[in-house]
Amino acid sequence: MNARIMKRLSVIIFILMLSTSLFAQSKSERYEQIETIKVAFITKKLDLSSEEAQKFWPIYNNYQKELMLLMKKRREERLRTDIEPNDKINLDLSYESKMLDLKKKYKKLYSKAIPAEKILLLYQAEREFREHLIKQLNHRRKPTSK
Repeated sequence: MNARIMKRLSVIIFILMLSTSLFAQSKSERYEQIETIKVAFITKKLDLSSEEAQKFWPIYNNYQKELMLLMKKRREERLRTDIEPNDKINLDLSYESKMLDLKKKYKKLYSKAIPAEKILLLYQAEREFREHLIKQLNHRRKPTSK
């Protein structure tokens, strides 16, 4: 194994060990730590060359910013009490459509940085990471039986 891979693995192991302290931190600290772990997870899955990484990560970071902004607006709309239920449903569907459009936009941008195989791996890695995170959260929420 080359030094770059060993370094990545060491970082990933270290980050995963730190993940146990997520619940003792503030919300923003937890979010930052989760994002750090996610980046390490995606980096490992995609096995990007340095040239690919230089092109890919700025695009991915912009995608994350736009997605988070869209999700924040959607959460705010969901909390509104001055809208009829049917209008809330339509707003929610509108946000789903906007998120799909955003994914389509960034799929095109990703293709300028990485090959289609790695774009597919990216989508799989994001799904796997989300599933893993949900399992971890559910596991921690279960009461321990004596």
